[in-house]
Amino acid sequence: MNETEVHQHGLEGIELICFDLFETLVEITDRRRPFASLRRNMTLDKVERMRRLAMTTDLALEEVDEAIQGGATVDKIVGAKADIAREVASVRLRTGVSEMLSALPVPYGICSNLSPDYLPALQRFAEVRPAFRIMSCEVGYMKPDPEIYELVVAAAGVPRHKILFVGDTPSADIDGPRAARMRAIHVDQFLSAWL
Repeated sequence: MNETEVHQHGLEGIELICFDLFETLVEITDRRRPFASLRRNMTLDKVERMRRLAMTTDLALEEVDEAIQGGATVDKIVGAKADIAREVASVRLRTGVSEMLSALPVPYGICSNLSPDYLPALQRFAEVRPAFRIMSCEVGYMKPDPEIYELVVAAAGVPRHKILFVGDTPSADIDGPRAARMRAIHVDQFLSAWL
């Protein structure tokens, strides 16, 4: 589905929309890059392991570092946690999202890659009331793992070809859902139809 299809056909044939969360429905206005200082002296393998553990488990940051033998100092862990807290505090709804969500003619869910530290950001917005939510840190898979899209299909309760996935990351929110035989569109194209 492209922007023209959204404008011309609305959501024809779609029975549920699945949104990504960060940079799709909400955005961080005070970016701190909390993991950058922790990764600085790590091999690429350790960086990927850190990312996967942070996104697919409920481990605390120091537990993730210990599991991968990352070697972060206490000061670096404390600094990263403070930066995460600042990012979470700065989260706001993207422009037009509240109006768009209230006007949707079909139910919606959320599927997002995030560490447990970012979960409180979702709870701050009463306007965001998904039919279901699939968070990588709660289910043990992350986009674009095929398993996470199967969880979306199961939670949606509608045929996969009647699900529209909306997000900002091509591999996770466009290519992954399409490989799972869902429809997908970039959030900027989708939102432009509602503004």
